[in-house]
Amino acid sequence: MPRSDYTDRLKLFFSILAILLSMSFAVNVLAKDSGTSATIKTYQDKNGWKLLVNGESYYVKGVVWGYTPAGENYSHDLWSKSDEYIKDVLDYDCKLMKAAGVNTIRSFFNTPPKWVEYIYTKYGIMTIVNHLAGRYGYQIDGVWHPQTDYSDSRTREVLKNDFLEMVRKFKNTPGVLMFALGNENNYGLEWSSSEIENLPVGERHKEKAKFLYSLYNEIIAESKKIDSNHPYTIVNGDIQYIDLIAEYCKDLDILGSNAYRGRSFTGLWKDVKEKLDKPVLFMEFGSDAFNAKTDEEDQAAQADILKAQWQEIYSKSYGNGGEGNAIGGCVFEFRDEWWKYLQTENLYIHDRNASWSNGGYPFDYVEGENNMNEEWYGIVQLGRPNKDGVSEAFPRMAYYVLQEIWKIDPYRQDKKEINSGIEKIDMQRLALESDIRSLKQTKKRDESFFLSGGSLKVEFVSGGKDNAIHEKGKDGLTFSSGEMIFLDFGFRPSSMLTGDFSINLINDIPNKEMEIYYGRSRENKIAEIYSFNSTLKLDSSDVTAFYHTPRFHWGYEGDFYGLLREATDIKGMDIWDAKAPFGAEITGKKGLDGLKIVFGPEIYWGANPKIMAKYNFGTDHFKYSIIHSEDIARTATSLTNSATEKTTRATTFYVKSDILSNTTIELGAISAGSEKVGDEYNYLDKGNIVYDKIRFDDSLGAKTKVTYKAPEFGLIYAAASYAGVVADGGNPLREFDTLLPYSQYGNKVEVEGGLGLFMGNYILFPRILWRDNLRGANSSIQASSSGTSLYPGLSPRNRESDPFAVLDNRKALSGEIFFTYDPTPATDFYHWDSKNREDAPFAFNLGFNFTDYGTPTDSYQFYYKEGKTNAAFGTGLVEEKVWKGVNRIVLNPNPWLRIANRLEAGFQQSTGASGATRKYYSTEFDIGFGKKHNLSGYVKKDQWGPYDYYRQFNVTYPWQFSLDYMYKIDHLLKKYVTDRLGKSASIGIMGIYRTLDKNSPTDEYDGGKNNYAFQVTTYLTYEF
Repeated sequence: MPRSDYTDRLKLFFSILAILLSMSFAVNVLAKDSGTSATIKTYQDKNGWKLLVNGESYYVKGVVWGYTPAGENYSHDLWSKSDEYIKDVLDYDCKLMKAAGVNTIRSFFNTPPKWVEYIYTKYGIMTIVNHLAGRYGYQIDGVWHPQTDYSDSRTREVLKNDFLEMVRKFKNTPGVLMFALGNENNYGLEWSSSEIENLPVGERHKEKAKFLYSLYNEIIAESKKIDSNHPYTIVNGDIQYIDLIAEYCKDLDILGSNAYRGRSFTGLWKDVKEKLDKPVLFMEFGSDAFNAKTDEEDQAAQADILKAQWQEIYSKSYGNGGEGNAIGGCVFEFRDEWWKYLQTENLYIHDRNASWSNGGYPFDYVEGENNMNEEWYGIVQLGRPNKDGVSEAFPRMAYYVLQEIWKIDPYRQDKKEINSGIEKIDMQRLALESDIRSLKQTKKRDESFFLSGGSLKVEFVSGGKDNAIHEKGKDGLTFSSGEMIFLDFGFRPSSMLTGDFSINLINDIPNKEMEIYYGRSRENKIAEIYSFNSTLKLDSSDVTAFYHTPRFHWGYEGDFYGLLREATDIKGMDIWDAKAPFGAEITGKKGLDGLKIVFGPEIYWGANPKIMAKYNFGTDHFKYSIIHSEDIARTATSLTNSATEKTTRATTFYVKSDILSNTTIELGAISAGSEKVGDEYNYLDKGNIVYDKIRFDDSLGAKTKVTYKAPEFGLIYAAASYAGVVADGGNPLREFDTLLPYSQYGNKVEVEGGLGLFMGNYILFPRILWRDNLRGANSSIQASSSGTSLYPGLSPRNRESDPFAVLDNRKALSGEIFFTYDPTPATDFYHWDSKNREDAPFAFNLGFNFTDYGTPTDSYQFYYKEGKTNAAFGTGLVEEKVWKGVNRIVLNPNPWLRIANRLEAGFQQSTGASGATRKYYSTEFDIGFGKKHNLSGYVKKDQWGPYDYYRQFNVTYPWQFSLDYMYKIDHLLKKYVTDRLGKSASIGIMGIYRTLDKNSPTDEYDGGKNNYAFQVTTYLTYEF
């Protein structure tokens, strides 16, 4: 062959090869950058299992990733923020992950496709797309089901359709590694089923598990028809029910498992190979970095356990002579999460409370004690916000150990080389470097006592009234200012004792004539303890001391009569300078489990010094509670105009049963006011004044409630109660915003019922209550005489002079109906914090109540401060027909706008003084926009003033206006201040304007001289 022909053919060959390589490169680029996902398969031969991405071996070196800053919890939604902020967060975390060698992330919140692609194209990190499959409840046809029933055909259909829609959404997204179902759903098989409940206890969950795994397989089989280029896995709790998985989940590609067995996964590999023969991918595993024994961070222990776990995982990989079924894992977790312990409390505190016990972690395991600290699992510590507002992350020792481990490729190195490489990791050096980093990051501090944060507020106040301004002009205005600072401290002198407290310092008190406010009675007290909370952990109990810190009721812990009232409205108590709740609580453990004792000078606002004890016990279907409350002394004064109460005692018994399918039966009994036995009272009977005494049976009461939850439509309930004339209870639970006129007092027979109709995203809830008194209110009959006969007359009772009185427990017939639209029931519209938590684009309710009070009341009381005693109004409220309409709206149309609004109209009586029934209208609003602005306020027509005593004394204003504009200046301070900003900073202006008439406070109206009053406050707040 001539040389020229050979050369030409050679050139042609290389040209074709170049074209093919270019096409291959282009295809790969398209697959990575142009909306085409990779092909991922599992592969098996005699050496074991592999995961292949576009034909190349891929070993999962992953982490469970999420972004939750301090102060936030599970409801935090990163994806609702601006694209700029999301990029800042992803760039910060992904750089750290990539530097460690992470190639895969799994997240509990679904990352939108565009950000899955962003993470992959920029950092080469792939994502496991995980649908929780009803693990924590699910919405079916608009109805939220807290326990998912996997046997229900409609539930199965909805879950399957939702998963298939997710697969369609992500199938062509570059960066998707696989699709996963659930998160330890085998641990949450809690739905009720009459057929399954008839089985022996040990078989019930197994039968439920069959429905779960058969549904998984249906979903996987259908999903593969849509996308066969990605594998499908489940996220099982360890390998529980592996026999059922093998039987019912034959289309499964990979067994995903959350395994917390300690340093070794023991026989897991062999069990999976023999019973299922699928590759194993750990979706969660790892160790916390906190030592429950020594009550301090233990980075070395966490790193040591992760090192041992990865060494074993590598040894069980393809070609290493073992089972060969390990394809990697996702370490739990990347960042610490400071919300895990209490979930809605202490969100700015890194809690040290262990939640569960696990003997596989010997470095801090003590038999009978919890040692797994949920808030300390991160391989990086959670820090404060940087200049971009992204919470910083400080790598722990485990991060650097994993960085060394992940440099090893178990497919390119044999078992001996793997073990040698891991054993060569210098743990002592990394531990020393970890200590040095902690010092450099100023993380090392004396944790026996430390400053944890605080806030500063500066206010400038001006105001005036009509007459003074008219007569004096600008000289009629008042001006004042004030500065206040809070310093928050924590202390942990030992593993047994932890706590925190806050000190308040005031420089000057502004004069806010139109408000009641914290600090107004401080006078020359510059500093005071604002709050205190501490817990002493003993073997048999935890003892918590509390002072002016939120305390919750026992309503969901067997307190059927509401004896322990909630004390969470700290801001409401602050305006009166109240210091409740104040006391201590003992919570039993081990042999004392179920016992709680709370006692103190004022365990809830307005309480007498008292002690309360509660004991809960029971079986699977019967729960029992016994509660006793005993007043120790009578409180000396009242900070408000609310009357004080005489000392009393009460004992309640409660049983709750769900033995009937979908039905809850509650029974309660009470004995209260037994100290009043023998006390005299009078009443009118057929025109005659009768004198009687309190008997023991007058202190007794009983109550029952039956609730039937029907999956087809919602729920129906009926309740009935009887309470002797002195059988007073406490604060009954109010749910679904009910306006029914419940009362804490005895002397009544009540019947109540309701029907909740759940129709898709809509709820219609009518309710009715009927009540009658055992003894009616006393009318006013003047004393008289005839000859030598004296008729003493009759006057309305009051609770100071009489053993009981007819007040808000008077005879009533009340009906109401509430209509609710809530397309996202997972964030309950009726949650106490729904204004901030509700995430629906649009949700609202509309309620109306009509109540016929068929009788008058006895006399209410108020606290007469000058005389330091209770005083009676002397006359009661007349019989009346009243009504109230309410409407709440929450709007979240986009991440930059949030609106919460409440409308109310009513025709209502006072809560104390007699007088005209008031017809009024009002709206209250709270608008957040642009992430930096907030506008709140109200408009009220002919309504009582803002504090309880206005309604108590039947004092109203023709018009009331309030407007508060706040502007967050965090970004400005970040721009001009070099040090990191604390939690937040803002400036604002708030105005109040009221018109006055004869129904307004006498001192403000001043006989008609004042037609209006106003007040303007400008303020600066800074939290650090």
